[in-house]
Amino acid sequence: MQQYIRQMPGKRGRKMKKKLIVLACAALTASMLLTACGGGAAATTAAATTAEATTAASEKKDAAAETTAAAATEKSALNIMFVVTGSLGGGTNNDDVFAALKDYTDTYGGKVSTFECNMDTSLYESTLMQAAEMGEYDLIVTGFGTMIEPLGNTAAKYPNQKFVIFDTEMSYADGKNSNVISVQVLQNQGYFLTGALAAMMTTSGAEYANDAKVVGFVGAMESTAVLDALVSYIEGVKYVDPSIEVLYSFVGDHNDSALTKEMALAQNNSGADVILGVTNSDLAVADAALEKNFYAMCADADEAVKIAATSKETAEHIVTSVIKAYYNMVYPIVESVGDGTAVWGQHNRIPYADGGVTLADNEYYQALVPEEIRTKLNEIAEEMIAGKIEVSTAYGASTEEIDALKALAAPQ
Repeated sequence: MQQYIRQMPGKRGRKMKKKLIVLACAALTASMLLTACGGGAAATTAAATTAEATTAASEKKDAAAETTAAAATEKSALNIMFVVTGSLGGGTNNDDVFAALKDYTDTYGGKVSTFECNMDTSLYESTLMQAAEMGEYDLIVTGFGTMIEPLGNTAAKYPNQKFVIFDTEMSYADGKNSNVISVQVLQNQGYFLTGALAAMMTTSGAEYANDAKVVGFVGAMESTAVLDALVSYIEGVKYVDPSIEVLYSFVGDHNDSALTKEMALAQNNSGADVILGVTNSDLAVADAALEKNFYAMCADADEAVKIAATSKETAEHIVTSVIKAYYNMVYPIVESVGDGTAVWGQHNRIPYADGGVTLADNEYYQALVPEEIRTKLNEIAEEMIAGKIEVSTAYGASTEEIDALKALAAPQ
């Protein structure tokens, strides 16, 4: 059985090749015509000469075609500005994006400039505007939903500047943002699988599982991205066992570790023995799990591996993490910009099947999750990839639709 709970591949950029087929039949046609006319030896000689000339012409065409194809696959050097909403360093998602941009320029030429906003939203639009006004950049890259409005205003003012925004979706209605490409991974598919895993773990009789059929979710805030994670997590739980209750809470902030931990402990006190944290402070859920001996799940990065260097005991309570492939979001699009095949004014979605999102498969996952559950989870992943399971999303959903999905958290 193919393993679908996997780590990110080592080389994540994708390269496209174009094939050119040249059909040449002139030599054969000339030979047949001359033979039909009864030209004898002279005709045969003429046919041979014609065939040689046609062959030579065909070879020249082939060479020209190869040159054209090679030129088409060449990538241009790009000068790129990366406007970072937060900061670089420490293994953040922005670091993965920077790595993609740097890999491209190291390979094909150009340079990457950066400006770190350090989460100061007052800098977002002014920084984008200044970068576009300079006219020095082939591409300006930024990310996340908080950049939608600043980027939309900048793209409208500078229609000749090209932009890429990751991990969110721009609106392209009425021809808006025709100089922008937005890209997301289908994170809901990853969170669906964590829900299924949580449901199987809470009823497994494993070391930290209790008798209550309750799991938990602590989200940063009720943003579209976090709600998308919640509703798909609930669906994953209910896919396995509708009678399991899903407790959920919102911190109201991505970086409040103390409140995140407090909410996780409260859910555990109410019976939750597997709790997913979708916040920049998701390791606070793992801290609570260590303190009270329950299972934690984390978001965006392999948190077990990250924390193991300083607290292996904490890592031993993290079942898995949902990993969004930020490198894979950005690198292929930058390649398409470089080779001239980019389609502007379009949103792109990368599914689980294409490595858009993965679940961390590390020594802790292998040790904490029984083999029969890992096997079953792979089967569920296969069904999802085959289209037998459709996962809901908060993106594009109305408030009423999201509320209906949240209501499924109660035991059925």
